[in-house]
Order: sequence, then structure tokens, then C-alpha cells
Amino acid sequence: MRLDAYLSRKYPELGRSRLKEAIESGAVLIDGRAVTKASRKCHVHEVIDIERPSAPVDPKNPQAEAIPFEILYEDEAIFVIHKPSGLVVHPGAGHPTGTLVNGLLAIDPAIAQVGEADRPGIVHRLDRETSGLMLVARTNAAYSVLVEMFSRHAVQRRYWAICHAPRLNDSGTFDTPYGRHPTQRVKFTSCHLGNGKTECGDYKRAITHYTVVSRSLGGFALIQCDLETGRTHQVRVHLSEHGAPILGDTLYAPQQYAHHRAIDRLALHAGALSFSHPIRGDAMHFEVPLPEAFDAALRKLGIDYDER
Repeated sequence: MRLDAYLSRKYPELGRSRLKEAIESGAVLIDGRAVTKASRKCHVHEVIDIERPSAPVDPKNPQAEAIPFEILYEDEAIFVIHKPSGLVVHPGAGHPTGTLVNGLLAIDPAIAQVGEADRPGIVHRLDRETSGLMLVARTNAAYSVLVEMFSRHAVQRRYWAICHAPRLNDSGTFDTPYGRHPTQRVKFTSCHLGNGKTECGDYKRAITHYTVVSRSLGGFALIQCDLETGRTHQVRVHLSEHGAPILGDTLYAPQQYAHHRAIDRLALHAGALSFSHPIRGDAMHFEVPLPEAFDAALRKLGIDYDER
């Protein structure tokens, strides 16, 4: 009998596909030796050992996990957290566990009932490699108000980015159509076609206000960006498509800036957040300093920056 057929008969609760994965991963031994072919024939007197595969993870039903991140503020309605670079916000393809949502559920299991089931409490996101401030709802009342506030751009978000920007004006506004890239589906675009046209089919409006805080003689700059809208990858796309790619941006920056010696992460940090409390209505403002990796990169690039 085939190995997968025998194990499927022996352990019907595991299912043929999970057993096949276990075999191909080397989790099944015959007479002490790993067998990785599901079609391998079993024989009388052979001893089969199997490391039972764990239950599949359902990203739409995230579970509590101990995940390190800093909580700057909390009350009955909200968390304000400082997300580190490298932490995915919620489970999805390629990241079924180990996300901020899993960590939030470990701290407050009741968040599981807030908002959408696969991303409970989440009212906005930061890219995996972006560090900085995030606002999280702890009740459905707060969630509804915050979603509405974000939809009418009533939450102020300020980012800092280290870019190669030799020709970028000292300040300005990017006000563009915005949508998914027509041919590279992992990317977004502000729809500049290079011929004076900005029509790109189904798009939304994206607005970023920017100020160059400081420059180096080599054309690098620390740039402050204030978001009026909050589209996916908005700051990265707007800066890159206007001649100021962010260092460490492996999706939108040219190779020499995507992998730059000055910094080994995406040089984008959400450093300031202002909003009205969703329940009480009082004004709230939070700031976190630039990460140490930014300070080191600014020194390497010769960019003077007074944090005051």
C-alpha cells in the first residue's frame, strides 16, 4: 500500500493533504529513515514513525501570542502602540501568525470581538518594515468612530523618511490619483504615465504634504510627510515617483538605494499621531523619536538633524 494511503487510513482525522505535507517535509520515518515520497510502498514488518502535523492555522481566526511591542497609552476604548520595524500588523498570506494582532489578543482577549474577525481592533495599518505609532480600538463603539474619523481624514499622521532626493523641492504637496499598478500587482502607483496624463482607470485620490527637514551634500535628505489621505504604500509611492526614493525600499527604490549601506531596513517611521478621543472627544497627541537606525544612517549620510 502507498505510504500516504496507509497513513490516511490510520489517521483519517488528519486528511490526505496534511499527511502528504508531513511526508514531504521529512516528518515520517520508515525503519528510522526519513521518507519524503508519498507514493513509497509500505511493507509488512516495517516500522513507521510520524510526527503528527499540527493543526492548520486559520488566519481569519487569529490566536493570542506573546509578541513584543510597546504600549504608549491605553484606556477602556483605545491603545496607542509603538510598532517595531519588521512586525506585520495582522495575519494574512505568508504571515498566518506572529503579528501585532496576535500580540494584542494576548494582552486583551476581548479585542477579538472588535471590528473585523481577521484583523480585530485594527483601524489603520503600517507596512511591515515601517516603524512607529498606531491607534487600536478596544471596543466596537470606539472602532466605529475611529473608522469614520479615518475615512474623513480627521486623524493627523506624520512620517519621517530618509531619501535620495537631490532634485526635490524644499516643500510641496503630492495630490495624485492613486491605485494598484496595472501590471505589477504587488505595487501601487500614482498613475503618472510620463506623457502628461494621469488617468489610470479605477483610482482614488492620494494627498501627501512634505517638507525637506535637512539635506546632505550627496543628495540625501530627511523628509517630513504629513498624510491627508492614507492609501497603501502612499508615502513610498509618492516619494519614489517624484524622484525621492526611500532608502531600504526594496519594492519602489532603485537597487542602489533599496540596498544601501547606510541602513538595513526601510527608512520610514510614523513618528507623530494626533486625533480626538473617539469616546471623550478630547484632543490627543503622541510622538516617538526617530529609531536608532535612523540616527546612525543620518550620521553616515552627513545629514544634520536637530531633534528639537
